[in-house]
Amino acid sequence: MQTTYPEPAVLNWDSVIHKGLRTKDGKPLGYIADEDEESIYVLSSQFKEYRIPKLHVIEFDGSTVRLDMPFARVGRYKIL
Repeated sequence: MQTTYPEPAVLNWDSVIHKGLRTKDGKPLGYIADEDEESIYVLSSQFKEYRIPKLHVIEFDGSTVRLDMPFARVGRYKIL
């Protein structure tokens, strides 16, 4: 029996650089400034920065990335 895995939300992480990021409840968080092997780096309009693990990304429609968590939970990933 062959096991199938769901396709990842993002196939090419370079394509999300400078794209907008929204939380699960639809609130805008900022834009993706950079990425590394495990995380995306987000800059918000309130001069805050976040390092969010890629495993929380659930959707990318070509212009906006969406997270699996509501805005209230994002603060745990704040770096500045």
